[in-house]
Order: sequence, then C-alpha cells, then structure tokens
Amino acid sequence: MKVTAPVATLLISLISLSSYALDLQTTFNELDKDSNGFLSEAEASEDALLHGNFTQIDSNQNGQISFSEFQSFIQ
Repeated sequence: MKVTAPVATLLISLISLSSYALDLQTTFNELDKDSNGFLSEAEASEDALLHGNFTQIDSNQNGQISFSEFQSFIQ
C-alpha cells in the first residue's frame, strides 16, 4: 500500500496526540493517590505548579481538580 506524505504526516500526528493524551491521563492517575478520579489540594501539592494554581485550575470551585480541569490547564 502506497501512503502519501500528507497522509503519513496525519497518521503520525494522530499517534502523537494519542500518546500525549495517554501521558496526561497517566500523570493525573499517578497524582490521584486515592484513585477517586479527582485531585484534592493535598494530592495537587505534590506538584508545585498544580499547587500554586489550584484555585485557578479548579474552575467549578468544588475543592478538587477533575481530569477535564487538569487537561484544560495543561493545554
């Protein structure tokens, strides 16, 4: 099968984005010590950047960071 350069570039980009998403999820899961799907302020304190920006990242102000909020902050 012959793959043109633009198609190959697109495939590589999609694989890279997928790997990036998996890395974000892995990082989030490592920080989420109690595995409840959220980062408490105590869990976020393990990372200086998250801890220093906790209130900003916690966009709904419920006292915890969801994966969606984490992802939005990182991107």
